[in-house]
Amino acid sequence: MIKFFTNREVSHRLDINLAKWKRWSREFLPPDPLGGMQSGFARQYSPDGAFKVYFGGHLVADLKFTIPEAKQIVEDLHGWFAEKGFYFDVKGNATLNKGVDQLVKRYIIYIMREKRIDNNFEFIYNVRGIISNEPANYKGFEITKELYVETSIGLQPEKVSTIDLNIVKTLNITDVLNNFVVRLNLDRTHYPALSSSNSSIS
Repeated sequence: MIKFFTNREVSHRLDINLAKWKRWSREFLPPDPLGGMQSGFARQYSPDGAFKVYFGGHLVADLKFTIPEAKQIVEDLHGWFAEKGFYFDVKGNATLNKGVDQLVKRYIIYIMREKRIDNNFEFIYNVRGIISNEPANYKGFEITKELYVETSIGLQPEKVSTIDLNIVKTLNITDVLNNFVVRLNLDRTHYPALSSSNSSIS
């Protein structure tokens, strides 16, 4: 069964100012049709709807993107989120069983912005899937050996030179989802990205 949340409930659990949460909700979700037809109706959020607002708010409050930039990033990453199990799966006990995805414990997304001469913007995303990290000894020094896979979203080879490498922001997206799920007391088995085989690295 899918649990729904009100503005007040979700803002309290996520420790976000209620007015700020409502403002983010208006920015990152379409208008609530019931709210428009019935005065005083309390908007209800599905887990995915609440996560979209929470994620957008994280981009604005913590990574300091503007609202238009954050809305673009939310849209850009929607398909990837669906593919990698960052949305609520009603069946539960969901896992990622496709290729190397099942080995990844945590995803980090490096967000880069393409330099444009006009006022438009386009983002390019370098996605790193951490498989493991463990201590190792190298030439007498204690180091950490990390295994990971990388892929890009939105990267077009002919545009590599237009990326502004001075502005790269790090999105620890698995940590963002995990914090969301824990604070709302959701069942993590409904999130393939947080399943036992994809749990955080110890």
